[in-house]
Amino acid sequence: MYQLAGEPVEPLGPGSKEKRSAFEALGRVVGLDLVGVRSKVECCRRIADRVGVTWDESCYSAGDTITLMGINRLLNGVERLGSGTGGDARTTTSVSTNDSEARQMGSEDRELERRVAESIADLSRSKDTPTEFNSVATPVDQEAIQFDDGSWRTHLAAVAEWLHLAEDLQVVSESEFDRSLARGLGLDEGWDTGAANPLSERLLPRLADRLDRSLDLRDQFVAALESAVEGNATRASASAAWASAWDEVEDDEEAEGSGPIHAEADTWPIAEFVGYARDNDLNLSPSYQRADVWPTSSSQLLIESILRGIPLPSIIILERVDENRTSYEVVDGKQRLTSILRFTGHHPRAVELVTAKAAEWGAPDLLSTFQEDYPEFKRLWKKNETTRLTAMEERLLHFPFPLRSGEVRPLSGDLANLRGKYYCQIRESKISVLGQPRPVRYVFEQTSNYKLPVITYKQVTSEQIHEVFSLYNKQGKHLNAEEIRNALYHHLALMKALVVTAGDSGSVEIDAPFLKGPWSDLRSTQAVLDAYGFGQAGYKRTKLLSWVSSVLLLEDGSPESRSTANHINALLRRVDENKRDLLRDEAKIGRAMLVLDKGLDAHAAIPPDVWAKHFVNSQLKGKWQELQLVASLIGLSAAFMVHAERLADVVEGRLDVLADASARWKRPSKTQSKEQWKFIAEVVSGLLEVLDAPVNVADQRLREEFGASGLKALVEPWEK
Repeated sequence: MYQLAGEPVEPLGPGSKEKRSAFEALGRVVGLDLVGVRSKVECCRRIADRVGVTWDESCYSAGDTITLMGINRLLNGVERLGSGTGGDARTTTSVSTNDSEARQMGSEDRELERRVAESIADLSRSKDTPTEFNSVATPVDQEAIQFDDGSWRTHLAAVAEWLHLAEDLQVVSESEFDRSLARGLGLDEGWDTGAANPLSERLLPRLADRLDRSLDLRDQFVAALESAVEGNATRASASAAWASAWDEVEDDEEAEGSGPIHAEADTWPIAEFVGYARDNDLNLSPSYQRADVWPTSSSQLLIESILRGIPLPSIIILERVDENRTSYEVVDGKQRLTSILRFTGHHPRAVELVTAKAAEWGAPDLLSTFQEDYPEFKRLWKKNETTRLTAMEERLLHFPFPLRSGEVRPLSGDLANLRGKYYCQIRESKISVLGQPRPVRYVFEQTSNYKLPVITYKQVTSEQIHEVFSLYNKQGKHLNAEEIRNALYHHLALMKALVVTAGDSGSVEIDAPFLKGPWSDLRSTQAVLDAYGFGQAGYKRTKLLSWVSSVLLLEDGSPESRSTANHINALLRRVDENKRDLLRDEAKIGRAMLVLDKGLDAHAAIPPDVWAKHFVNSQLKGKWQELQLVASLIGLSAAFMVHAERLADVVEGRLDVLADASARWKRPSKTQSKEQWKFIAEVVSGLLEVLDAPVNVADQRLREEFGASGLKALVEPWEK
């Protein structure tokens, strides 16, 4: 603006804002005297009128601040006049393209700085903080946060805990501060090379995005605290939810930027789903989908809706093409499809069981009886089985269910004669389908006019699948990070082994038959984790075993800069992408699960009073906190690689030393990734020392058996 007016350039005002004198200078370019005008906004409005550009609320904000959009509009209007393309400006100053670009870049930089400063100031005014915070920041005005003198760093450091960076910011010098901030924001080494201004081009944009996330999660934390006042939560639970939300942010960010996704919207007749289920090409994904199943009453309501012609929500599926086979995985709509397949007698689990019973009972036509005369099948079941086929048992086995009986309004009129009957009993009954009389089987077995909306994702990478799950999660599906991970990698035998061994979902017979050999040992895992306070909800046990596995078996540099989720994903991604990975071998996977189980068995054999109370859990007797259990389980599993079956005897002989060591291990007060990894490394190295199991020996044994080890990479950075 000063350059256009041919006047000396003045420095920016407080908060990196353009001074009023800059707009007065720009006014003089177009023949306006704005010295006596009361505000910058009014100055700019008059310039906009003179040069013929729109001036609205997007051009300014509170505090007499002019936005980047407003500045650019004025400059573009003045330049058009100066180049003779319109208007009657009294001065026709020509501006070179390079000058214009430089001016625009400067405006963009200032807008970015303003955005960062505004967020820092907002965070500084937070009155309530999570329990792990060391202090509450002193409120600061946006105008006091300067970039020309570097004071923004001091103010950012004061609110940095809200950013939940992997490590604390280093405030010894500006360069160290920027490098530590870059690491915390996930920028690669060398972020400050090859750019004219790496601070504004690379660091500040990433910081601005992180600050936006921080404000969103701060607001969620405050909302949770309001629930605490009403008795629905506590400050501790709100703090834990805040830290957990950051873990999911890290997980989401890992999947960003994966390119175009190929998805198609279509409608399929129900018969198409039934056909894919019959041919074993429809994967309802029991190994990663939630274990809960709709109650039969909900399934009945769904079938009634179909019979009445009510449209259903979209089924969302992933199309997988492996060699000569195409299969479909259900992302959303499992319970709807489960209800339909149960009702018609085509659920894959039920068909598999009935086929097995046919051989056992010597009844070759049993499956036909099951699907065509279910009441007769129930009679045969009573004759051949000792277990009663109750409604609960039918639901668990995915067997058919009847429609509701009694005077239920949805089943009235032409549908009244369907009440209380099974599908096999009403197949030929006539109903109205889009105004035409059709038998019920037309809807479920033929290319019917009644169709289900389907969204199919095709030709997608693993990262894109992750992105799809995250997207639906944000739109209300509400899967946690572990459920998304299980969905993304459930096709791997390793993922199935972790889920089944943990006891969170699936069964060894169906989902992980390769574990049948060591199952007599592995079955104790879920019982021990139950006793430690880790239930099935949310796949917490699977996460715990996955975390331990990733530390022991992932060799990919030091984990200190990664979140837990990213480290686990890195192991699974490696196995997914490398067809020669040893953890694709089912025997090796079984052995890996056995190593975890032996470590956990040794852990469970240690008398509870050996562990220092503050180490186990300072709040709940007998229950372990996740971080401490992960750390100690890594150490004991690694020790098993050294001592094998002698581990229990070694542990028993070191109980006194172990008690002294655990008293020194103090859980970090912060949930920062770097602090947690440091704690894990301290516990693991301490345990291995107590148990006379050298790190290098355990590391070498892991490499020899599984092809990789992350043990030394975990411990060595903290030994320097």
